[in-house]
Amino acid sequence: MSELIGTNWLILTPIIFLSVAAVGVIIERGLYFYRIRPGSGAVLSNALVKIGKYPADHILDQFSENDSSPAIGLLAFALTTRIGTVPRIYKQRLETLRDRHLDRMERHLPILNGIGNVATLMGLFGTVSGMITVFSRMNETGNSDPYVLAGGISRALVTTAAGLAVAIPAMLAYHLYEAVVDRHAEQMEEVVTECLSISGVHDARKRKSKTASA
Repeated sequence: MSELIGTNWLILTPIIFLSVAAVGVIIERGLYFYRIRPGSGAVLSNALVKIGKYPADHILDQFSENDSSPAIGLLAFALTTRIGTVPRIYKQRLETLRDRHLDRMERHLPILNGIGNVATLMGLFGTVSGMITVFSRMNETGNSDPYVLAGGISRALVTTAAGLAVAIPAMLAYHLYEAVVDRHAEQMEEVVTECLSISGVHDARKRKSKTASA
């Protein structure tokens, strides 16, 4: 095994660095998503139904104090901000805050995707270059011993195995975290849609009352 690694050290070294970077990103993002894990969809839906019918404190009391879900933070902002009386600014602030949360959640995820792709390509490059070297030496020496060929191919395939060993966990983590981001995005979209709907209803009522009084 040490001989196989020593023969391919030029390709294996950057693959090892990529594996270290992938592990770091996976752990960092895993801890982050655990901290902001989404709450119960049923509780959130129940809270959204009460918007405009109950005070903000009553609605927010349904959630745990330790709940750091972006959807809950967005809902708390939507219910307590004073700019709710200005629909255009209210809509802009809600959408900006939602996009800011999404940017934070998607941070470093492209790195995982890139590591998965680059590690695979580097492994294939190492294998192809190793095969070229093996066949070139066999052509120069005129040695067509199948045992020599098998040994050269096995050394060349080490880099592909190493690249896949790094790429597979990186891509799995990437798609898993993307699914978590989509879950958060759905909940935040529900909050934004419901809050803007209620704000629009209230704004329409105000305009109607002003028109009637005039």
